[in-house]
Amino acid sequence: MTTAKDILKEAARIVRAELPKHLPDDFVISNVEAESLSGPDREDYIHVNVILEDDHPELDARKLLTFKQTMHPMFERAGITPSPTISYSNRGELAK
Repeated sequence: MTTAKDILKEAARIVRAELPKHLPDDFVISNVEAESLSGPDREDYIHVNVILEDDHPELDARKLLTFKQTMHPMFERAGITPSPTISYSNRGELAK
């Protein structure tokens, strides 16, 4: 039986494995964290936060959109529905 913890780990693993294929080499992923949050109507959803090392170039919105669209079928095949939301943070921002 798959637990909620297993699903969060799998969501983070998928993002960590796939995102480098969509970003230039000067982006270094420090960590990928997934959590279950409650939405405005109290429905649960998965949020994945990608933590990037500081001093990277600006993120390209088009590449991130392409990445997000690529991820939907991957999450679906892994049984993670609806697809998680994905956000991006700089490591230095989180230390404050």
